[in-house]
Amino acid sequence: VSENVDWNPDKAAPTETQEKMLGIIQEAGIPDEGVRPIIDKSRRFFEQGVYFHNPFRLAGWSKQVKDSGGCYCVLAGDAAHAMPPFLGQGSNQAIQDAYCLATKIFRHNANVVGVPIPHLEDQQQQEDGEQEQGPKDIEGLLKEYEKTRWGPTASISIKAFFLGYVEIGSFNLVAKFRDALFFTLGRLGIARKIYLGAATPKV
Repeated sequence: VSENVDWNPDKAAPTETQEKMLGIIQEAGIPDEGVRPIIDKSRRFFEQGVYFHNPFRLAGWSKQVKDSGGCYCVLAGDAAHAMPPFLGQGSNQAIQDAYCLATKIFRHNANVVGVPIPHLEDQQQQEDGEQEQGPKDIEGLLKEYEKTRWGPTASISIKAFFLGYVEIGSFNLVAKFRDALFFTLGRLGIARKIYLGAATPKV
């Protein structure tokens, strides 16, 4: 589903969406007795507005607001990198974004008031006790935040997209490939590395 910024769940046609959902479960071969009664009795249906962000778009995660006197709008979490759910990393990555962004804002505020910057886990103090090198203006610090977080989130998005395609593939060939792939990845320990690698903080 492409991004649609004007999406509104109240605009969705209940009957149309209901019929669409019934068609999906019928095509997937899901038993009627389990899900159909729920769909039949439901009166409000909606789809999520955005399922997946292309991590290679060039718009960036921050932008100065026009005529704002130097204020910036910054994206984090799903707003920056909505991803498929198959690695269960949406909330985890949003929290890491928040932590990383908070450290950059803290550095900016400390620079503005001219106070020493205390040790932060993701930064190294210089041996002579001076402040860390790097951007001091808010624009540079926000770019630094994006640079820090783009790599890990893009990697997870791509892995989750591929994993989802393999997991839910309904074609016989895809299903056989999935079973063989997951068995092999589990035996080699690669699956463990993929899941734990995504969960390890990178801020």
